[in-house]
Amino acid sequence: MSNVYNFLITSLLWAYFLFGYLFLLLFLFLPAFVISNNLSAALQNINHVHLRCFFALTRVLIPRTKFKIPEEVRELRSCVIVCNHISYLDPILLVSLFPRHLTIVKRTFFKVPVFGWFLKNTGYIPSAPNEMMGAAMINNLEAIKKHLVDGGILFVFPEGTRSRNGRLADFNKGVFSIARYCKAPIKLVLIKNTDVLFRPGYFSFNTRAFNKIKMGIIGSLEPDYKKYNFSVADIAQNTQKLFEKNLLQS
Repeated sequence: MSNVYNFLITSLLWAYFLFGYLFLLLFLFLPAFVISNNLSAALQNINHVHLRCFFALTRVLIPRTKFKIPEEVRELRSCVIVCNHISYLDPILLVSLFPRHLTIVKRTFFKVPVFGWFLKNTGYIPSAPNEMMGAAMINNLEAIKKHLVDGGILFVFPEGTRSRNGRLADFNKGVFSIARYCKAPIKLVLIKNTDVLFRPGYFSFNTRAFNKIKMGIIGSLEPDYKKYNFSVADIAQNTQKLFEKNLLQS
């Protein structure tokens, strides 16, 4: 019986998720496209409102799952947020917290009709691990730099993909190169228990488990990027060690 309930609740939530993108938000996308002076900022805010409503509905339909997200996380601005990645819910949860946000998305998603247009016009950055200093990536970096100066955040998952067992994969150094280019502070945010609500390998939400999804700042870095011996590899390695230490303590 619990599997049936899980399936029904999951169907309702994903129906809202898709309906919002395919129909409801269409009436907001078009005005934003026509009249906005900053289309990407307008689309980011629309996406934020939509996903904030998605999680509000999640709280109502799955009352056994609680969310503990402190104000110090919600108030982050003008920084690069580095997170662990344990569930497909992680990126949309972060979007629901920040009206002005950017992130890095797999390049293949930009080729999907309609969805690719949305990603491009929202300002999201296609992943390009082998092209950190290519011409297209330099343009993206300049856009990120301006976005951060204007109070936005860039959130990234340096593992590159979600963990299926809770353990960290090796961190990609690219995100720290982006932070250095933008001369941006780095905030380390640990996410816990989204994988209990939406488990790897399952279609349905786990609605019957008593669960508390938590986010917290475990570190704040303001590197001296001009220092002669500054090392992207060292900061990536030290950041991963800090995440591993906090995961062991949890």
